[in-house]
Amino acid sequence: MLQKKWLITPLVAGALFFSPSAFAANTFPDVDGTKYEWASESIRSMVDKGVVNGYADGTFKPGKTITKAEFVHMFHKLFPEINHSSGNSSEFVDARKHWANKDFAAIFNGDYVWPYAESVGGKYPNYQFYVKPDKPLTRWDMMMIASVRTDYTNQTLHPEIEEVISAAAQYKDMKVREANYNDNFSAYYPVLYINKSGEEYSYDGDSQDQKAEAFYTLTKMGVLTADEGFLRPKAQVTRAEAVTLLQRLYKATTK
Repeated sequence: MLQKKWLITPLVAGALFFSPSAFAANTFPDVDGTKYEWASESIRSMVDKGVVNGYADGTFKPGKTITKAEFVHMFHKLFPEINHSSGNSSEFVDARKHWANKDFAAIFNGDYVWPYAESVGGKYPNYQFYVKPDKPLTRWDMMMIASVRTDYTNQTLHPEIEEVISAAAQYKDMKVREANYNDNFSAYYPVLYINKSGEEYSYDGDSQDQKAEAFYTLTKMGVLTADEGFLRPKAQVTRAEAVTLLQRLYKATTK
């Protein structure tokens, strides 16, 4: 937790998730039909681009949830031009020996390590940053990681705080409130902490500006969408949902 003051092994999981499929994207038997019709084009596009593959049995498993590492790997495959690693290992302690080490290094090393850490240990100047690579990916996690792309393409919006509050009010489950000392200030925690003093608004705690800008930008772009007014920020992400967001992000940020 970042304060205001501050039954498969990972290797096997990675191998299963990215094992080659002998089937074309449009022949996955578990994608055919109406249940996943909304994701079929995105699945086909991402498979064709080599971002993700089906499984050895010919299925895609669109309803299978994924981890943060699996999504970061897909993100890196789709946007290889984003590379902050300089050939170094990940600056996240718990990603250095992970199968997705190179992916985390490319996407987050440097300026993105501190604000995108799940937790911080150690003492200045020897802080240790942790990202929880095997954490089940949530929709909010996915949104925050996607915002690295809009930063790269200079498309991140920088709204006034009042605009953020107004945008958040459109969703039934988007929380905006003042912080207290025991709150979780991680970029991955789906609450925007905003303080009002008189007529002036300010962000209340670390990473809140990054969170607000990611939320505002990606919802305005239509990359992250709601279902009947619910953004579902804490919901775990399926493979079908992940490739759908990546396809939208690719279209919105690639000329």
